[in-house]
Amino acid sequence: MENEKTHKKNIPFFKIILGVALLGFIVLVITGKKTWYSEDAPIEILSDMDNQFKAKPQVGSTFFANRAADQTVIPNTVPRDGVAYPLEKPDFERADSVIGANPLQPTDFVLARGQNRFEALCAPCHNNDGKGNGTVVEKGFQNPPSLLDEHAVGLSDAHLFHIISVGQNIMPGYGDKLNMNDRWTVVHYIRSLQAKR
Repeated sequence: MENEKTHKKNIPFFKIILGVALLGFIVLVITGKKTWYSEDAPIEILSDMDNQFKAKPQVGSTFFANRAADQTVIPNTVPRDGVAYPLEKPDFERADSVIGANPLQPTDFVLARGQNRFEALCAPCHNNDGKGNGTVVEKGFQNPPSLLDEHAVGLSDAHLFHIISVGQNIMPGYGDKLNMNDRWTVVHYIRSLQAKR
């Protein structure tokens, strides 16, 4: 009985050495002191994933007759779950009569959703405060107009919705990235920023 108790307390020496070596290896790998990366090119059995045909948007293509890799969308194309947008890009003066009023009420949820979408897609240019001094300006892009100035405040909700949908000047449209309700929530959030100015 005594012999069994003393045998259980003894840890084999090779387990201690193996544990210390494994711990040391893990520390060296995590700190970057030990790597097993090679400078040689890897051996590839099937290289078709690296060398596949793919169209890159800003690169020419010999596949299409017009030699452009990024093809324009066929007119009146609508996503499966989408609806056709009723206006063209320059139709700002018809926005009020065609689009109409904002169908959403500015509830806490709507404003929170609008803030979320604004900060994800609009803030890089317009900044979180809407003043037009976002991070892209630091990279050399032109300052977008402030959403808090008198001109932006004077725009109707339908006009703002139209700008968000199709873009204006160098601003791209976000109709393909934001569904209709999300665009209206962004309009409400812009109005809440304007009310705080």
